[in-house]
Amino acid sequence: MKVVLINDQLNAGGAEKVLVYIANLLYKNSIDVSVVLLLGEAALDKQLHPNIPIHYLHRTSRFSFKAFRKLKEIVQNVDIVHVHSRYNLRYYMTAKFLVGISKPKIFFHEHVPSYAIDKFTKFLFRKVHAYVAVQDDMRKWAVEKGMVKNSNAFYLANTVVAPTVKKEVNSNKHKIIMVGNYRPQKNQLFAVSVLAKLPEEYTIDIYGMIDDKLYYERLQNHIQTLQLEHRVNLVKGVSNIYEKISEYGLALHTSLAETGPLVLVEYLYAQIPFITYETGDVVSVIKNQLPNFIVPTFDEQDWLNAIEKMQQINNFEETKSLMTTIINQHFSEEAYYTQLLNIYQQLV
Repeated sequence: MKVVLINDQLNAGGAEKVLVYIANLLYKNSIDVSVVLLLGEAALDKQLHPNIPIHYLHRTSRFSFKAFRKLKEIVQNVDIVHVHSRYNLRYYMTAKFLVGISKPKIFFHEHVPSYAIDKFTKFLFRKVHAYVAVQDDMRKWAVEKGMVKNSNAFYLANTVVAPTVKKEVNSNKHKIIMVGNYRPQKNQLFAVSVLAKLPEEYTIDIYGMIDDKLYYERLQNHIQTLQLEHRVNLVKGVSNIYEKISEYGLALHTSLAETGPLVLVEYLYAQIPFITYETGDVVSVIKNQLPNFIVPTFDEQDWLNAIEKMQQINNFEETKSLMTTIINQHFSEEAYYTQLLNIYQQLV
């Protein structure tokens, strides 16, 4: 079986981390895998196994026939083209129609929980051989809207690479980490507002890439207005978050809407206490076993109460055991590969 994974660029982000995870997992299991990136080099390229071929198209426009022909040459003899995210599907399918790519079956990996869809993308959904969502509600939606047959729709929950070395988490729960690229959906503004009402000893480091420059500037202004420059640190350019998690004693996740999110799986692996808004499939998995980790509102007082309750846990060992059980049952490498291979085998 030959598989090509396609994305625009491997910047630090959830979909990009999943692509790297899948590519390395396939290579580890002796699957012939390569990666096509529509643009150029980026931060996560080096996390791919060095023996996995990477093809850069260096696309100059959405209708560059030079890039289309190069793409056709790369994929014409493979079995499966595994495309991540809608904009890359639109590009690949445009190339398929214009330069005649016929052989590979199309595995479309849906990452963003968006129910807004244009007519062209809706048409393309009907042309894929497998629609694979990282959130089960998205899978159901695609089937209910008649865009994908039930037999071609799959749910594949996100996961992350298991750490090879376990690090003890900082016992100082006043030192908080938050992870998410700087854009409105991630809602860092709310986290900063919550921090402003916590005692002075609390600090927060927010890790992410700038996806929305205006939002990033708004966040900076918010921090300055609340006079929190000495307690809030905006950190950019870090791709391996797991290496940083152990430096903190508590994590916050205030994102408005998520599919995974992957960072919560990283927190589970690190066994760091975290508090998250009730969104995404990871939260659906953990809510019965770790209810104190979840806040279903964006009321600041509810978050302050949740943080206080977390600080009152004297013995965290039982909670750590629950986190390990959740990882083994839902997010292990073995479980993920079995599900992925099952989908692939239905296509070839």
